[in-house]
Amino acid sequence: MTLHLRKVVPRDEAFVAQMLAEAATWDRPAGEPLPPLAEVLDEPRVADYVEGWGRAGDDGMIAEQDEEPIGACWFRRFTAEHPGYGFLGDDAAGIGLAVRPGHRGRGIGTRLLSETIDLARRRGIPALGLSVAKANPARRLYLRAGFVEVGREGGSLTMRLDVRPG
Repeated sequence: MTLHLRKVVPRDEAFVAQMLAEAATWDRPAGEPLPPLAEVLDEPRVADYVEGWGRAGDDGMIAEQDEEPIGACWFRRFTAEHPGYGFLGDDAAGIGLAVRPGHRGRGIGTRLLSETIDLARRRGIPALGLSVAKANPARRLYLRAGFVEVGREGGSLTMRLDVRPG
């Protein structure tokens, strides 16, 4: 079982949307299937992460195992009119990350995040922002990667990582 990371391409739009649903429903009971994608995307601030995928500035990484996609980490620019969650202004791209159940806890999310941060740096993105529930185990991953808490909204933390070259 070989793990391979590659850049997101246009044909990955549906998979990125599935990973958004995984991220948005991270706390559903083990074994419970994903809710219908239309239901997840009914929330505008969630839909902002994938709607119209492929616009300028959209980019990310896909993790594949034996040529099957199992995880994704992606970023895109948001606006005040369509802020997503954890909006930090025009200089920061919003980031999403998810790994399919059954593949978590193996370092795949760490590799995806690291490669996506490097990709953002190469693309000249000044900063990455995200929102993560305080109880979500992925919060530790973001802290290890250097994200810092810059705000709170309900039960979620807004985090930022400056990615400009040193």
